Amino acid sequence: MIATGEIQALITLLGDDDTHVRDIARERLLQIGEPATGFLRAAGSADVDGKIRIEARHVLAKIRQEDLESSFYLLSLRDDEQIDLEQAVFLLARFGYPDLNVAPYQQELNRLADYIAQRLKGLHHFHDRVRIVRTMNQILFDEEGFSGNIEDYYDPDNSFLNCVLERRTGIPITLSIIYLLLARRLQLPIRGINMPIHFICQYDSPPDSFYFDPFHKGRMLTRQDCVTLLQRARLDFHDGLLAPARSGAIIARMIRNLLVIYHHHDDRAKTELLGRILNMFEPS
Repeated sequence: MIATGEIQALITLLGDDDTHVRDIARERLLQIGEPATGFLRAAGSADVDGKIRIEARHVLAKIRQEDLESSFYLLSLRDDEQIDLEQAVFLLARFGYPDLNVAPYQQELNRLADYIAQRLKGLHHFHDRVRIVRTMNQILFDEEGFSGNIEDYYDPDNSFLNCVLERRTGIPITLSIIYLLLARRLQLPIRGINMPIHFICQYDSPPDSFYFDPFHKGRMLTRQDCVTLLQRARLDFHDGLLAPARSGAIIARMIRNLLVIYHHHDDRAKTELLGRILNMFEPS
């Protein structure tokens, strides 16, 4: 049990004139880890000595980073069927929002699922599968205001699910994830399709399964539409490109998207951290 007094004393020492004393205080706070975060957050925003405020923010960021890496490492050790996609995407959201409280966003997903369930009553028969997706499209895009972020496609917030739910806009993979998380709540056979250049969804109901594109308001796609899209991008088609995506592959693609964005912004610290996390899922 870490004493409150010890943590507060260590934070005070972050402002000491002696560099050696500051280093010792910093290392001890890093060892304490999570129990110190509340105190560090308060010191980082309080009207205290400027040196303490800056050092507190740095130590807090380091603790958050180490905790995030550790959480992703534990996640990567699981077999794919044991990876909870919802847990994984909200864990990635902590990369951009370290103090994220996930509960309100899960409640919003629950609310959307409950509303959709009410509208889908009587439509769960096999022959109503297209109407099911069209009803979900109407609710999410026409009523709830979700849309593809065409104007600012490379905004990193498009990859953080909390922001997608707040702003009602995202990129193909995050808008598809909204469908996947709602489908799980509604027990609908909707799968993610990790197609190169454009992530889409499939209503998996053989022999008449079909594809749809959440980035373009749930537009229905045939298999030939998907083949044509890939051919236009000069990619060779094979059936594996339309296979349901594993949770690990989905989260890896989201990490790669962010890597490209932060590399473009020359943010070395973030690209290095994301690179280490990606390597847990896709060892080079």
